[in-house]
Amino acid sequence: MAGSKSAPEKETWLLRGARVLSGGEDLGRTGVLVSGGRIVAMGTEATKKARGTRCERLKLDGYTLAPGFVDLHTHGAAGVDFVEASAEEFETAMAHYLAHGVTSLLVSIYPTSWAKSLKVLDRISSYIRQGYGRGVAFGIHLEGPFVSPARPGALPKSCFRSPSLKDLRKLLAAGDGLVRTMTLAPELKGAGGLIRFCQKNKVVPAFGHSNADYGETCGAITGGIRYATHLFNAMNGIHHRSPGAVTALLEDPRVAVEVISDGHHVQPPALRLINRLKSEDRVILVSDSTHPCGLKNGRYRFAGAEVYLRDGVVRQKNGTLAGSALTLERALAVQVKEVGTPLEKAIRYCTKNPASAVGASRRLGSIAPGRSADLVLLDPKFRVKATWLKGELTHVRGRLSV
Repeated sequence: MAGSKSAPEKETWLLRGARVLSGGEDLGRTGVLVSGGRIVAMGTEATKKARGTRCERLKLDGYTLAPGFVDLHTHGAAGVDFVEASAEEFETAMAHYLAHGVTSLLVSIYPTSWAKSLKVLDRISSYIRQGYGRGVAFGIHLEGPFVSPARPGALPKSCFRSPSLKDLRKLLAAGDGLVRTMTLAPELKGAGGLIRFCQKNKVVPAFGHSNADYGETCGAITGGIRYATHLFNAMNGIHHRSPGAVTALLEDPRVAVEVISDGHHVQPPALRLINRLKSEDRVILVSDSTHPCGLKNGRYRFAGAEVYLRDGVVRQKNGTLAGSALTLERALAVQVKEVGTPLEKAIRYCTKNPASAVGASRRLGSIAPGRSADLVLLDPKFRVKATWLKGELTHVRGRLSV
């Protein structure tokens, strides 16, 4: 379905009765008026402006209304691997994300052969530019190839490359200006130049798949790193005689950290530690999902290797975690139910914070007049009841009351 952009201009909604959470705040049971793809008014002003119009009125008592989720790190879902995805498969994956509350995401690309990487970037950027998948994908995350072979995780280290400005320029050109974040290992020779080049070109350089120690990580932060890819995973952890990268990333208030909140990549006690040590504007929930997400238990492939999905966890044959089968809907529930995070704070972790991290907070991640009407409705068990993308109801489970 070529260029299937949403067309919400004719849809007007008055959403009443839900508890509205945005930006870490509880706005109460305020009404929200949506028209022309944007939030037009809230509270009494929303009710006033809706009078005499033919808008769709919904009664949402007992539900929570939040901004649409923003996923900055995901490799695919519903049987789709973004590196291999056709246009039709790309559409299929985006429908999956919408059903789980994600209205904006970065397409994560893992390293492959050099020639293939450039072709993948050209193809994915073309899908995004043409509006495939209703425009849910708004950019690209490069997870490598300038990362450490000592910390590959499930990435194919045979495809890793030494830092090179020439190669970075080619990657960004193939991405057609859509590369928003790039995971790299700052301790590698020449990485400092890549960090500076990324910053000049509005690409967020992210610490990850790195063997840097505490001192090297502190140096990388001084050199401009302000973002960490999946904290605790594929990096040196905390030890009392070797503090490691994790300690440096946790203790510096300038650094935002991605967290895979599935209880496996990072278990609840460590999730609670992150919440205590980082300010609430520096924690970002990501799925890091791979194509088995949403499928049945079984054997699949990711990044050129066999992986196995068992009970919601994706691993290589040797036991290495290989991305996840996580949705942000589930990540939110883990934060609230197993970690004890207040719901309004957990919602901030997957809405306002990721939008701010990539400079998109003026249009994404919050509920306010003038903002894009990307909204998710949650039931009391934190399951997605409905999703609106730019004011269009793109997913609903069951019925909504009028």
